[in-house]
Amino acid sequence: MNTIELKNILISEIAKIDDESFLSALKTILDSRKSTPKNYAEQYNEELKLAEQEIQNGNFYSHSEVKDKIEQWKKK
Repeated sequence: MNTIELKNILISEIAKIDDESFLSALKTILDSRKSTPKNYAEQYNEELKLAEQEIQNGNFYSHSEVKDKIEQWKKK
């Protein structure tokens, strides 16, 4: 079965559905494709580069600093 045949089958089956909540869920799934990055590895590597730059710029907290901040938040 090729792509065109599969699309036609799906269109035909979707046309038969009367359940609004099911159709809404299906639409949500299809809409999520638009905002989901296609290359996760590329995005991951870019985020790692940004994190490394932040560390080099001194924008980080040590473990003990984080523990101190947590203790301060608990007191509030």
